[in-house]
Amino acid sequence: MAKKPQNTAGNRNENSTPQGIKWPDKAIIRYILRALVLFVVFVWAMANLDAVLRFLGKVLALFTPFLIGGAIAFLINIVLRPLECCWNKVCRRAPEKLTRPVCLSASTVLVLGILFAVVFMMIPSLRESGDEFIQNIPAYVEEIGRWWTGVVRFAAKYNIVLPEYAIDSDLLIEKVTALISDEGSGILTVTWGAATSVLSALVDVLLGLVFALYLLAKKEVVAAHLKKLIVTVLPQKRAQRLLSIAFLTNQTFANFVSGQLTEAVIIGVLCFFGMLILGIPYAGAVSAFVAVTALVPIFGAWIGGGLGAFLILLAEPGKALWFILFLLILQQVEGNLIYPKVVGKSVGLPGLLVLMAVTIGGEAFGVLGMLFSVPVCAVLYSLYLEFMKKASTR
Repeated sequence: MAKKPQNTAGNRNENSTPQGIKWPDKAIIRYILRALVLFVVFVWAMANLDAVLRFLGKVLALFTPFLIGGAIAFLINIVLRPLECCWNKVCRRAPEKLTRPVCLSASTVLVLGILFAVVFMMIPSLRESGDEFIQNIPAYVEEIGRWWTGVVRFAAKYNIVLPEYAIDSDLLIEKVTALISDEGSGILTVTWGAATSVLSALVDVLLGLVFALYLLAKKEVVAAHLKKLIVTVLPQKRAQRLLSIAFLTNQTFANFVSGQLTEAVIIGVLCFFGMLILGIPYAGAVSAFVAVTALVPIFGAWIGGGLGAFLILLAEPGKALWFILFLLILQQVEGNLIYPKVVGKSVGLPGLLVLMAVTIGGEAFGVLGMLFSVPVCAVLYSLYLEFMKKASTR
């Protein structure tokens, strides 16, 4: 049987036909386009940085009351949650509708009461220190004069001629009194500007407080709406991931704030009793200074200690040195024992990472960086542990 001739030309044409171009996946194209858009926006923002910063400043000013309200709500909620648990255990027969109003009112009064108590504890001490400083100016001038006379005599032994000390204490008192009394247009201008800024900040705080109370009164409804929005806008997998990170962040920041407050109370109490034992004046006010500024991690108590040392220096200069030595010891205990154990344990962060986070955050972003670096680092550390756990099970 004769073989059927093969269509070599057709085969040749078929084999010689170039294969079609393989285009990238649509997802890859989308990622590339997004990256290009972000790059263009970034370049434009860098080229118009001043305008961008001014715009962001205006936007931030508009939302300042709401940001303050969110922060206030977060703080009050730390007290509100355990208070509601206690209320439900103790007052089981009380109507359920009373739980939120009663506990929210009690939490707000407690938080604001502590803040006002601290402020009104410090202000009288500042005023008293100022009065004592003015009254003791002649003694300070005389003491400085005696010290300088000794320096001049010592220098004269080595043929070093120093100017004589001559200060009119009455004239100095008059100048200081005039300064404190706000005599002079420059000080009046500064005072007026400061008063205006304080009034504006007070309005923002009041608006923020109202917003915070509304958030806390309806927090379950607000949370449900936000969750529904996230689930609607994002794909299910990404929505669940975002909600998981949000829950972790909320828990970490809540634990951090509660741990930070605990640490501040501990160091404030230690400072108070230590000053009482050493007979250092202004124990209450200085301890309040130290406790409030201790909210700034690790280094915050130094700020309060510096203000306290200045107050003590005005009243009893000899005791200021003892206070500084006492503060040095207290800072070693606080920085190496109390803070890493209390705050580090509350956020699940090793002590070394706490110290590193505070140092790096302070260097990069100042006081705000020192405040928020620890919880941010704790969130990243938790995500890292979760990633490593998943990677090890693959």
